[in-house]
Amino acid sequence: MNEQDSESLDSLRESSAFDLAIRVAGSKAEVQVILHEFNLSEVDLADRFPVLAKVAQGLPDETAPPA
Repeated sequence: MNEQDSESLDSLRESSAFDLAIRVAGSKAEVQVILHEFNLSEVDLADRFPVLAKVAQGLPDETAPPA
């Protein structure tokens, strides 16, 4: 599936805004907020936007307890 295809991200503008928001997110917690704003789940992110899912996986997890 094309990374710009999505039922909830109807326009190229929305898709571009989503892409940028995920790429500039500073933490996994921020990604969760972005997903909520775009009405997507983590599964949707992984299925529809695998490249962005990999970007999000590399972010620090602010909700994790300190090591």
